[in-house]
Amino acid sequence: MREGSGLVNFSKEFPDRYYDVAIAEQHAVTLAAGFADSVLPYVAIYSTFLQRAYDQLIHDVALQNLNVVFCSHDSIGLGEDGPTHSGNYDIAYLRCIPNILIMTPANECETRLMLSSAYEYKGPASVRYPRGSGPNVLVIQAYQVLKLVKQI
Repeated sequence: MREGSGLVNFSKEFPDRYYDVAIAEQHAVTLAAGFADSVLPYVAIYSTFLQRAYDQLIHDVALQNLNVVFCSHDSIGLGEDGPTHSGNYDIAYLRCIPNILIMTPANECETRLMLSSAYEYKGPASVRYPRGSGPNVLVIQAYQVLKLVKQI
């Protein structure tokens, strides 16, 4: 799903770091769990289709508190692909998963900040964002992270 996820350029520039499992979301999550021991995998997945891998998300990633970052796009509202691609439920089904950090940026600068913060976070993290472009906020190029506080 590199086109829908906006990863065409990344896949060409880093072919040895990009894996396209097509619409096998369960496989993507389990593959990421396997990689988590040696690298930090970022899993770009449509928000609405992450629910297909719910069992793997819980058992293969969250219960083991593995470092996997889920980049959930199309997570807000009804996009051009219609109701089947509208990620309206991910907060509800992610909130009850242990160890997961859920972040929702308001613009592209916050998206960069949250993706960087997810890199530093120890455990599974989700950065959820809508499809399309943002309000063209100035993006800070320096590497920065948020101070994250783990809540019980």
